[in-house]
This record gives sequence, C-alpha cells and structure tokens, in this order.
Amino acid sequence: MLKVFSKNIMIYGMTNVVKSLVPLLMLPILTMHLTAQEFGLLSLIETSILFLTPFILLNINAAIKVEYFKLEKKELSFYITNALLLCIFSFILFYILFFIFKESIANIFDIEQDIVLLLVVFSFLRVVNSVILGLFQVSEQVNKFAIFTLAQTILDFSLSYIFVVFFAAGYLGRLDGVYISFFIFSIVGVYLLFKMNYIGRISFSYTKDILKFGLPLIPHAVGATVIAMSDRFFISYFIGNTDVGLYTVAYQLSALMLLVSMSVNQAWTPILFRMLKTKEIDKVFIYTISLFIFFILSAIVIYLSKDLLFNIFVDDDYIQAKSYFFYLLLGFTFQSFYFLVTNILFFEKKTALLAKITVFGALLNIALNYVLIQLYGTIGVAYATAITWLVFFVFVLFIDMDIIKKRYIK
Repeated sequence: MLKVFSKNIMIYGMTNVVKSLVPLLMLPILTMHLTAQEFGLLSLIETSILFLTPFILLNINAAIKVEYFKLEKKELSFYITNALLLCIFSFILFYILFFIFKESIANIFDIEQDIVLLLVVFSFLRVVNSVILGLFQVSEQVNKFAIFTLAQTILDFSLSYIFVVFFAAGYLGRLDGVYISFFIFSIVGVYLLFKMNYIGRISFSYTKDILKFGLPLIPHAVGATVIAMSDRFFISYFIGNTDVGLYTVAYQLSALMLLVSMSVNQAWTPILFRMLKTKEIDKVFIYTISLFIFFILSAIVIYLSKDLLFNIFVDDDYIQAKSYFFYLLLGFTFQSFYFLVTNILFFEKKTALLAKITVFGALLNIALNYVLIQLYGTIGVAYATAITWLVFFVFVLFIDMDIIKKRYIK
C-alpha cells in the first residue's frame, strides 16, 4: 500500500505542479501587461466566482466521493444524475437572481454588468469538472486524473497567453482563457460520465440525501472562501486595488504549499476512507503524523526558495509583495494540517458540524482582518490568515480525537 500511496502522490504532485505553473507562468505575463489595479480587479472577479461556486455546485463532488464507497455502481449512477440535475436547477435560479440584481451587484464590486452575469456561468462550468475529477480520485485512476487535468491546464494557458499577449485583451483575456477551457472540458466530462456509465435514469430519489449532505457544506465552502479570499476585499476597501495586486502575487507564490498538501491529500483520502471503513485506526495515526512532518519540511524548503521564486516569476514592480510571503506560507501550512484532520468529518458525514466550525472561522477571520489591517496595513491580513487557519486546525483536531475515541477505539 505504501508503494501505491507514494506513486499516487508523485502523479498527483506532478499534475498539480504543472497545473500550478499556469498562474505562476502567467504572473510575469500579467504583471507585464496589466497594471497592479487591473491585476487586483482580476483577483476580485476570480474571488467572486469562487464565492458563488458552492451555491451552484451544492458540494455534490464531496457527496459523490463519499457515496462511491457505499453505493453499488447502478445506484451511484442514479445518485450522480440526481446531483447534476440539482446543480442545473441551482444555476437557473442564481442566473435569474443575478439578472434581476445585476446593476446593484455591478456597483458593489465595481465591475461591468455583463461580467456579473458571467460570474454565474463561470461557476456552473466548474461543476462537471469537479465531479469527473472526484470520481477519478476516489477510484484511484490517477493516470486519467492527470491526463484530464493536464490537458485542460495546457489549453487554459495557451488560450490565456493568446488573448492577453496577442489580442491585448487585458484581464478579460485571462478570464476568457480560463473559462473557454472549462467549457470545452465540461463537454468532455459529460462524455466521459456517459462512457463510464455514471449517468443513469432521471430520478430525484436521492435529492434529500444529496441536499442533507451538500447544503450544510455551502456555509463551509463559503466560509472557507471567505477565509481564503476576504483579505483581498479588505485590502481593496481600506487601501486600494494596487495593494490587492501586490498581495495576490505573494499569495500565489506562497500557495506552492497548497500544491504540496493538495497532492498528498488527493492520494491520501481514498486510502484513509478505506482504513476508516475497516477501523485500522493505528495506521491512520502513523500515516497522519508522518504527513504532518512532511508538510513542515516542505514549508521550510519553500521558504528558503523565496528569493529564487520572486526572481523567476515576478516583475520588479511587484517586489514589495515579498514582505507578505512568510505569513501567507505559514497560513497555508496550517491549512495543510487542517486538510488532514477534516477528512474524518467528511467520512462521518458531519457536514453540519463542519459548517458551524467554518462559519465560526470565517467570522473570526473577518474580525481579525478588520482589526489587523487598521493596525498593521496590508500585512495585517496576512497575520489574520495565519492565525485563522491555526485556530481552525486545532479546533477540528480536538473534534477528530473525540470522534475517534467514541467510534474507533474499543
């Protein structure tokens, strides 16, 4: 099992490295062709899409990954079909709402009304991709996961480069590149779902179960987005979009730690779920502690590479962003720890509890952002991010220990 685990981590790792190279390789291109203010606006639009996505996705990807281990193939196909139909209904509802209030939303976020409507479309385009990649992950078809992800990544970068550099389309060119690739691979994803017999007859028999699992995760997902992204809005409001651009550069580079933890977690989750199903709790402890140590060592390596990363990927006009790097990296390290401990809550379907914890974390983050940005300026939101993820991780860890004591230790 260790050999397979290591192999899967390597494949996921290489896939995520290439995937993460897109924003990294786009950094010198975007910082060359966009002003810091335009870069900040792009960041705010992408943040808005991430904020909206859970309401469209309904977290069906997480529900499907859990049910993969509990339902027969035919039942799973009905479950997936039911889940996708619910996403379509949610998309239609939010499109109507955004159409009605598009002027107000545009004024709040200082973006064009046409983009307001596209926020809903862009969010919907993430649905099929999330489902198909989730299925590849839990079935441990890591090669298919890698091929699908890498192909989309290459198309994303190619289109973005063409639109931004050759057509001088600015931040809109970057958005076009990302979401045209999402659209094309959504079509591919639907084809694959049919080919793998994961689309069954239309049925709403699983609606209650899907919503019971997914709806509590909406506050969780939104709360996580608030924790990850609200800092940009605070910087924009209190300081300005120029500093949003600088901060986003540091955020993207320090997110290399997230690349490491996501790669590990993608390989670890199906193995953990099988261990929990057979109650091999001793092995869970050993692997988890080993992964904690691995994350710490990875964070140290990334920090020591800070100067090299900035020299390679960042234009000199953005070099001030380096001052935010350490605290954001610290936050990503605590978030990596959190990924490891939160999987147990997903397996136990404690989504309502997870939602409450995340809402608390989001409120804490907002309060810290408000206070610390006024005390320390832009770097204050970096402090807030690190503190929030530390509290988040410790809180979930204690809950996990209680669950393990009650359910897995005789």
